[in-house]
Amino acid sequence: MLTGIRLSIGTAWLVIVAAEMLTGGVGIGFWVWDEWNNLKVEHIVIAIFVIGIVGFALEQMLLLLARRFTYENR
Repeated sequence: MLTGIRLSIGTAWLVIVAAEMLTGGVGIGFWVWDEWNNLKVEHIVIAIFVIGIVGFALEQMLLLLARRFTYENR
């Protein structure tokens, strides 16, 4: 069950960032799109790293949670 949650969180993070690019307003996706339109490549690279770090942090938190509830012989 926790594997399914990990997969869905990754997909949800991807969809949230993409939806922010389309709808505009606020968020990291909108910031990337706005910087793309303003041709500020250094800000786009920073945003890509932020998106990756947040995704990695979510993955690690769910891995810790999965290890907490795993009942294997150790």
